[in-house]
Order: sequence, then C-alpha cells, then structure tokens
Amino acid sequence: MEWQFTVSNGVKNFTLKATIIFMNNQIEHIKVTGTGISIVLESNRPLLEAIELKKPISWKIIKGKLNDNDALQKIIYGLEASLKYVNL
Repeated sequence: MEWQFTVSNGVKNFTLKATIIFMNNQIEHIKVTGTGISIVLESNRPLLEAIELKKPISWKIIKGKLNDNDALQKIIYGLEASLKYVNL
C-alpha cells in the first residue's frame, strides 16, 4: 500500500511517499522516500492496536540513514498523522 504525506521544516513543505513493505500482527516496516531521503522504519503499531494499548508507538530506522533527529521526529509525526487516514 502506498500513500503520500507532507512534512514541514517551518520554512518549506516536503511531500514524502510511504509504502508498507511488511506487516504482521506485531510489527510493520514502512519505506519512506522523498527528495534526498530513503529510509525504512519499523514500528510496533499493529501490536499496540491489536491489544488496544494506549501507549506511544515505538519507531526505529532499520534501513537507510538520517543524521538529523529533528527531521526524523517530524517524519514520524507526519507518518503517524497520515496513518490515521489510510485504510489498511
């Protein structure tokens, strides 16, 4: 499944593409690509939703590199917001 979401750095908006490349009932892998970025993030969102636990989603980069933690947090925030509207 593919969709797009927007992230802002305060000056400019960036459109990123997200693709779920793996999902089971515990974890998911989402590839995020855009201008100058290609990373794969892993989350425990399917598990948290399955057991209806209201705990923050745990994200980690499993492929690729992003040296700016602030940019990573903005990407994760935008990704989480967009996941609310994506039909999985």
